[in-house]
Amino acid sequence: MSVTLVTGGLGYLGQHVVRLLADRGHPVVSFNRDRSEHPRPGVEAVQGELYDLPRVIETIRSHGVTRIVHTAAMSHPDLSLDFPIATITANIDGTAHLLEAARLTDVKRIVNLSSETVYGHHEGPIDESTPLHPTTPYGVTKAATEMLSQVYNDRYGFDVISLRLTEIYGPGNRMPEILRDILKAVLAGRPVELEQGADHRFNFVHVLDAAEAVVLAAEGGSHQLSAYNISGPESLLLDEAVSLIRTLVPEAAIRVGPGHASLDRQGPWDISAAKRDLGYEPRWTLARGLADYVNWLREHED
Repeated sequence: MSVTLVTGGLGYLGQHVVRLLADRGHPVVSFNRDRSEHPRPGVEAVQGELYDLPRVIETIRSHGVTRIVHTAAMSHPDLSLDFPIATITANIDGTAHLLEAARLTDVKRIVNLSSETVYGHHEGPIDESTPLHPTTPYGVTKAATEMLSQVYNDRYGFDVISLRLTEIYGPGNRMPEILRDILKAVLAGRPVELEQGADHRFNFVHVLDAAEAVVLAAEGGSHQLSAYNISGPESLLLDEAVSLIRTLVPEAAIRVGPGHASLDRQGPWDISAAKRDLGYEPRWTLARGLADYVNWLREHED
């Protein structure tokens, strides 16, 4: 049976990927920089840095790793504006070290987590042929990891699949995210006042749908593209999402002014290629995902 190394297995998306792989009976090695224990029984935990090439190689060999899911990153476009060098170093250098460790241990199948930010501003529909025009250091790093992965595919016979994920929301997130920030405020009885953003279009994806896409890519066979769009089943304006929140939390005091948020302005996403090649079909509408997230947040801090 394939053994999967998940970098950043204690991170937001990584923990859900680890859980889903383990639930499906796959041996998992969770590789993290912060600590070596993992809260899920049966998951092997390893502490280390991606920059420590001998450590990564030893981990792959000693655990018999046959495929890799790469979620570890500095993962926020706005924060990358404040910390560009740290973001570039973590995301590009870290990915380069991982790819080289895989080359030296003959691991071919890698799922590389990319992002909606590679497209930048594109207010028309978005499919995989849409040109990449990142507008933040974070977006640049994700485009770079895709390009580097393609070089390893072409030059070394790798089988790297990059997944371009839209705005992930749902249980377990500790980073700034628009739905999390609004929900945490209103559930604490605080008003939310945003000067602008009501007309900003979001392509939200629930974290469990995102994890499902990652596992499908890891488990899958041949594929036509090297990068796939992964999003939820609908595309909504922030004003529409806020209306759903008001339905779930009637006492919520939320005011969002017209216009766009500071994020990239993007149109609806086409995810038909992921359905065709990976079998990916999102199951979580925003209404269902928000209802579940509200219940979760009532019982958890984040």
